[in-house]
Amino acid sequence: MGIFDIFKKKKTDSTFPENELEKSLMRASSEIAAQKEFYQKLLWNQLFVLTDGNSNSDEGIQTLEENTVVGFVTFEQGQIPIFTSSNRIFDKGIIKDEVSFMSLKGQDLFAVAKGATFILNPYSKYGKELVPEEITNLMNGTIYDKINEEVEEDKKYQEFNDLFERAGKKQDGLILLDGYQRKKLNESEKSRLEESVKEFQKCLEIVPEHWQSMVLISKSFQRLERHDEALEYLENACRIELENHSIPMEAALEAMHLQDFDKALYYSEESLKRKPNDFVLMGNHAMNLLLASKDQEAKDIIDNAIKLKRNDSVNKNIRSTINDVISGKRKRPTFEDAIK
Repeated sequence: MGIFDIFKKKKTDSTFPENELEKSLMRASSEIAAQKEFYQKLLWNQLFVLTDGNSNSDEGIQTLEENTVVGFVTFEQGQIPIFTSSNRIFDKGIIKDEVSFMSLKGQDLFAVAKGATFILNPYSKYGKELVPEEITNLMNGTIYDKINEEVEEDKKYQEFNDLFERAGKKQDGLILLDGYQRKKLNESEKSRLEESVKEFQKCLEIVPEHWQSMVLISKSFQRLERHDEALEYLENACRIELENHSIPMEAALEAMHLQDFDKALYYSEESLKRKPNDFVLMGNHAMNLLLASKDQEAKDIIDNAIKLKRNDSVNKNIRSTINDVISGKRKRPTFEDAIK
């Protein structure tokens, strides 16, 4: 059947990693590409498995005959603990006494205990569960195809992260406005924002539903005063992210820039649905209602907002404006008036 090393041993001092298998296990824990090496070494290196001590074998190297029965220790849920070296058995001092164990090549162990679930280094920082499907894929070699796919996927997301970070840096200091005040951009700043758009668009080629990229694209377009494009990306983001209240709030602003009152009201109302009783959002919606000549609705909303936050100076100004329009003391403001 094969040659097994059968030992009884107490813990000896050691450090991890102490062999090539353990080194590859460390690398595989953080590098997808290193998993291929780990699985190869897992098959060809010696693994250590606890036995029930009833094999009647002496210490040392023994040849087990074909019909020899060896009982492996199992955990309560049926997993078989295995180890990358004998010292891993005694990690953290959980096992303190002498124990019986044997070592054999990984491929031999997996063939002997076909269909079992294993726990590699259960007492160590570096360990892993090995389920039957995974072991089957390892034994027939298909696991390497899966790893190759994961490596390609990892490269794709690394490219995404690099693009996203680079695009964000190009926006630094350019997309944060003081309220709605628009500051002029010089040609260099415009170029930076246009480059950020292109890189965020490449992010969307990799992850088409990444709504954060859509929102940041819209912020660049907003500063470039390309409001129709900004609104398009915000609307797409709204359809994907259904809870964030800031996205429809921004969409309402862009719709107002385009004098599209219906969309502006739709999105300012949507922002309130996502975050009800928010006095800031209520003030925004009330102002949009006023601009769209829905005066009584605007008055009802702003009165409720004031009840929630009586001393908010912005909403008090909005209420004063609404009341003055209703009473005829002033003309209805335009959007440009509202953002001054």
